[in-house]
Amino acid sequence: MVSLEEFSEIIRRLSSEEKKKLVEDLLDILLSSVNLENVPDEVGWRITEAYREGKMHDLQIFRELAYAISIAEPSKFTKILKELRRE
Repeated sequence: MVSLEEFSEIIRRLSSEEKKKLVEDLLDILLSSVNLENVPDEVGWRITEAYREGKMHDLQIFRELAYAISIAEPSKFTKILKELRRE
């Protein structure tokens, strides 16, 4: 599994358009997960609050999404990380 530091570095290198697409992909995975109950409530609330406030492109929210998806859908998250590493 990738560290949050490595994930943060990957995010920093993305263009604004790539970040927007990644947020959409991550949210799709998270919201369609059947394992959502495994994600801590406080993480879900922080993501929800960022969504409501239009702050989904903040680095900390990417980290929250990464954490949540690594719990709820680890294989899908690993696939996304492999794709990001290739870019």
